[in-house]
Amino acid sequence: MKRSQFIGISAVLGLLMLAQAWAAPGKGPVKVFLMAGQSNMEGHATLPTIDFLGEDADPARAALLKKFKPDGKTLVTRDDVWVVSNGAPFDKLQPGLGARGDAAKPGDKIGPEYAFGYFMGEALEEQVLLIKVAEGGTSLHQNWRPPSAGPLPNTKPEEVGDMYRALVANTHDTLRDLKKLFPAYDEKAGYEIAGLVWFQGYNDMFDETARKDYGKNLVMLINDLRKEFKAPGMKVVVGVMGVNGPLNEGTINPKQKDVREGQRIVNTVPEFKGNVKAFESAPLLHPKVVELTAGEWLHTRDFKKDPLTAEEKALLQRATSNMGYHYNGEGRFFILLGKTFADTMLELMRSK
Repeated sequence: MKRSQFIGISAVLGLLMLAQAWAAPGKGPVKVFLMAGQSNMEGHATLPTIDFLGEDADPARAALLKKFKPDGKTLVTRDDVWVVSNGAPFDKLQPGLGARGDAAKPGDKIGPEYAFGYFMGEALEEQVLLIKVAEGGTSLHQNWRPPSAGPLPNTKPEEVGDMYRALVANTHDTLRDLKKLFPAYDEKAGYEIAGLVWFQGYNDMFDETARKDYGKNLVMLINDLRKEFKAPGMKVVVGVMGVNGPLNEGTINPKQKDVREGQRIVNTVPEFKGNVKAFESAPLLHPKVVELTAGEWLHTRDFKKDPLTAEEKALLQRATSNMGYHYNGEGRFFILLGKTFADTMLELMRSK
């Protein structure tokens, strides 16, 4: 999704005059959660790959498929979760709000918003609103650079912080027009910006300064957004980048280790204790998928000596739909990722 393709909130208000089955909101203020990052926050897992979740060796994980396909055929929606994704409003959480060519229409992919929204809606009595702003190929160092990080040398000001500004503008526009976007919104009850979900990091790997400054920039991003939205209590969950699994750091990929360590820093900041938490996303990838797609890189399998079998090729056909940097487009992974985001967010919300 290119920034030029973001739908302005004002541009879609006319479309919302059409008759729709708006959900009655839950009790209390709407709980608003911002979701931000790059292509893997958009999400590149096609819908059929979600079924691979049912093959998980962990019975509890395998059983999750029934939550999302209760009848074994149709993916669920939730009326108690509204979504604004890259400027496009949807009156219910539904599959297909991952990366897509036309922001105004659901496509055939999911990102972490699907499971995150499902489990937040399940856990909270209040109406939930997700505001997702994401674009592939963007870095924290430049595109998401928060104001307090300052300018970048030899870079045009308009090219610095463009995604940060997009998130801020999209959020303010959405919250200003909530009643028009979602007629069931109770203006008396209002809303609360309750949390931020951050999943990003790949592009920062390729610049030494970006890698080394990642943790510092992430801390400033969190503080600047809390200040911008006057939400000092906003909880923040960070998914530590997990491309190609747990082994893809250290001597194998020191660049990814630098970014991962930068993301882990938030767990050591004293003022973030109990209100910001980073978790490891790498273990959520299916270990067999990692072996079959990155074994050569990770030195865990020599495909010249041990080529893929017909059974393994069939497994990849069921489980994956994209490249390794997109977590292989593994629907199973994005369901588990979204659930972990939700579990961690709820943990922070319960903490005193």
